[in-house]
Amino acid sequence: MAQQDWGREVSAQEAWARLEVAGPPEWRHALASWWQGVSAKGVLLHEGDLEADSLGIGPKPLVVSGSVRLKGLLQDGHAADHTLLVVLGDLDAENVATFSAMFIAGNVRIRGLLFCDSYGDDVFCVGGGLKARTIVEQHHHIQVNGPLDVDVLVGDKLTATEKPRRRLEPHEALLPGAFTVEDEDEDEGDVTDSTVDRKGLLAKLLAGEPLLAETRLSPVEKAIAAVKEKAARGEKATRLGLAQKKLKAIPEEVFSLTTLESLTLDTNDIAEVSPRIGELRALKNLSLDSLPLTTLPVELCRLPSLKKLSLRYCNHLTRLPDAFGELEALEELHLDAMALEDFPEVLTRLPRLKKLWLWRFFKMTPGRVQALVDGLGRMPKLTHAGFLQGELSALPGGLAPLARLRQFKLGLDRVPEAEVKRLEAALPPGRLHLGY
Repeated sequence: MAQQDWGREVSAQEAWARLEVAGPPEWRHALASWWQGVSAKGVLLHEGDLEADSLGIGPKPLVVSGSVRLKGLLQDGHAADHTLLVVLGDLDAENVATFSAMFIAGNVRIRGLLFCDSYGDDVFCVGGGLKARTIVEQHHHIQVNGPLDVDVLVGDKLTATEKPRRRLEPHEALLPGAFTVEDEDEDEGDVTDSTVDRKGLLAKLLAGEPLLAETRLSPVEKAIAAVKEKAARGEKATRLGLAQKKLKAIPEEVFSLTTLESLTLDTNDIAEVSPRIGELRALKNLSLDSLPLTTLPVELCRLPSLKKLSLRYCNHLTRLPDAFGELEALEELHLDAMALEDFPEVLTRLPRLKKLWLWRFFKMTPGRVQALVDGLGRMPKLTHAGFLQGELSALPGGLAPLARLRQFKLGLDRVPEAEVKRLEAALPPGRLHLGY
């Protein structure tokens, strides 16, 4: 729709006479704080309802005395730093992209995406209720005075009496091209952290391309469903990544995936591993990093195929249970050294453990470090070990237990050079590896 068709130009005073009786008091109060700053040079007033394929707002404020119904995209921020749309009726659109201010006195229905992006100064204010499939909020204030019917929210600046059904990360709610990957699980190939790609998202909106991911299932449900679908097609489905999913327990459906060989549960609120973990008898790789565990169930310690186990950053796991020695297939273990009360003697009973990586050397006393070195010397099958992450002012006096290893990794952030040379001299040539 061309700009001249939006409405006739009127003074700010004439337009305000329409606005001061519209919407609930909270809505009018919020609008008043915006009105004087952007209406001084005149306002476009559209009488009655406005229907169009799409609509761009700016540079002058637009007031619609009726409702706005659009088949496609509503976008503001055209040819001005700050623009303003005021609708005295309802708003119905496929998608909305706002970078400035919009005030809707009635109800808002958005069939797809509401994308709000600013530097924390701008607002999308609704006098009535808001219904949308997905809201992506980027430092933009969203205020809803009526009922809220929103499936997914990405962001947090939403003021309403009700809550959206789900809060998701950008990679969980959007398709590739609309987000930027910040971190991913290299082993599982899953994105674990992301940010909204404003340019990419807006380009998809303008091109009319799909940009919303399937969100009827939660990210956890989708991951489990994908494994089941692969198995149903006769394909090999052996990996499941559930890192950073805000879980408080392992979903019960996981235990039905008896062909799983790799399971990642890192960085969740799981304080206790269910005994049902023992049902995953094909499991070879299990990662429980950054979980608030205090112990491990006996059933985990009897997994017959488990070859690799990671327990990094498990701050409350101060000791390993006696049953841990029953992990007959375990070959590689990542363990949080800072949390341990002492060297776990149960490790000396593991018949196949070849690699032991000890993490987090912060404020470790020389006695504790010496106990770890001596413990490594009591593990008959051990070939590779390492001290990773953190710092040490001095290595233990007795380094002889490390001499029989094929490789010792020293991946600490800070160790005096003289201590590194002393360690190098204590090991056979080529056995010391500096770094991760």
